Amino acid sequence: MFLDKIFEMPGRAEVDGEALEALGRLPFVLYGDGWYTPYMREYLASFGLKPAACFVDDGCAASPGTVNFEEVKRRFEKFSVVIAFANSRLAGEKLRKKNCGQIAGIYAFDVMGALLDYKIDRAYVERHKDQFSAVNEMLCDELSRETYAAFLGSKLGAGADLLHDVLRKDQYFPEGIIKLSDREVFVDGGAYTGDTLLTFIRKMDGKYAKCYAFEPEPAAAAKLSAMVSRREFPAVRVIAKGLWDKAATLRFSASEGTRASAVSGAGSTSIEADTIDSQAPDATYIKMDVEGAELEALKGAAATIKRNRPKLAICLYHKPGDLFEIPLFIKSLVPEYRFYLRQHQPVSCELVLYAVP
Repeated sequence: MFLDKIFEMPGRAEVDGEALEALGRLPFVLYGDGWYTPYMREYLASFGLKPAACFVDDGCAASPGTVNFEEVKRRFEKFSVVIAFANSRLAGEKLRKKNCGQIAGIYAFDVMGALLDYKIDRAYVERHKDQFSAVNEMLCDELSRETYAAFLGSKLGAGADLLHDVLRKDQYFPEGIIKLSDREVFVDGGAYTGDTLLTFIRKMDGKYAKCYAFEPEPAAAAKLSAMVSRREFPAVRVIAKGLWDKAATLRFSASEGTRASAVSGAGSTSIEADTIDSQAPDATYIKMDVEGAELEALKGAAATIKRNRPKLAICLYHKPGDLFEIPLFIKSLVPEYRFYLRQHQPVSCELVLYAVP
């Protein structure tokens, strides 16, 4: 079974524990100041660890207080380095070229999920091994199966190296899997301020039938609407609602720090939600990145999926159960779908399931 190799890998507590203990012995500095850095800072702070400095390569834009490597060497006689880039492999190569004897150790952590209460361990995988194995058997190419194993391994503690080996670009529009036509009706679930929508329109050179862009967070929806209006995109409808399995008013947590906006019973505000079946029943391609509400949103699209058999691009990385519940649910709707998995970041997020008729 493909799970056997995963169970042989070291666990997260074993891998991270030794490194975290070592970081407490000397000053340590962060290398990097991009989107991944706040996640790293928060993860280390949860263990009472605070970096002594943060540095970037010469010429790179950085936050106030971030320095260059020469300044780090001047400040500290001996220090450790924590890579705060998602692409730890590339960052490690750059660090090794610096050839600095003052560096005591170089450490990298895959912190995605650790901060989002993503609870998965070997016991969880063992309890659901039949479902994991069923999904693995459904995948249509070797890269998908390697990706599934790499993502599971990374969540259990094997580190990011496995993900580097399966990493691919072109999120939501992978060549050879998603084939688009000028009659496409595109649903962008979790449209944010329009990055994926813009990519779609550019790829289509403006030749498509219709676009539905769902975004429940008010500020993001306002920016999205303004962008669509300013650019005068034809046949684009911005819907300031979340996707769910029925029309509903839901508790909602707005984005804060490293936390993305999401449906949450502990949320301090509320949003309106609706279904694809009622709002976009003519969909031919559905993309969903809805921060853990994917399964409910798919249930609200069940009639559309069974009737139209649209292409699907569904994020699987928000909840452990999504790794098997979502593929199995889609398969129950349309058994003929072919499934592919692609990993679009070198850390354990941005795992997308592609289902094509």
